[in-house]
Amino acid sequence: MIDKNALKKSLDRICDETGFQLYDWKLKRRKNAHNLVIYITKPGGVSLEDCEVFSRNLGDELDMHDIIETRYYLEISSPGLERPLYTLEHFQSAVGEFVKVTFLKDGKDSETIRGKLSDINEQMITLISEAGEDRFIKMSAVQKARTVFVWPCTSSKNKRK
Repeated sequence: MIDKNALKKSLDRICDETGFQLYDWKLKRRKNAHNLVIYITKPGGVSLEDCEVFSRNLGDELDMHDIIETRYYLEISSPGLERPLYTLEHFQSAVGEFVKVTFLKDGKDSETIRGKLSDINEQMITLISEAGEDRFIKMSAVQKARTVFVWPCTSSKNKRK
């Protein structure tokens, strides 16, 4: 048995101690073990060393308090450059970034838009589409959203010969 409330408290405490923010976490059942996947963030990005530090601290905490009573695998990662957006906080952290949003249009047909996320509140997303139009999407209509990494443009004049 796994005490998910105790697990969440441990995650929050380790984040407070190490200075990371908890982006998301998932607990998946494997054949005869669990797979605990933790996504952390911090300003400036997450390094491999950051993941190691968080893993050591959390692993010690889980084992000391026997929060996961069965065998488990612990994975620590950043959410990535193209990270999923699930919560209001995720959307707020992505303001100013290029995103891809799939939503229900008129309650029945799905539409996907790519553009720059310019504003967000509890009810509405404001997106500047690739065509330069302001698009307003109800948060309740969003089916799927993620950030999109855009490679910086480089001029051929700046390339070495």
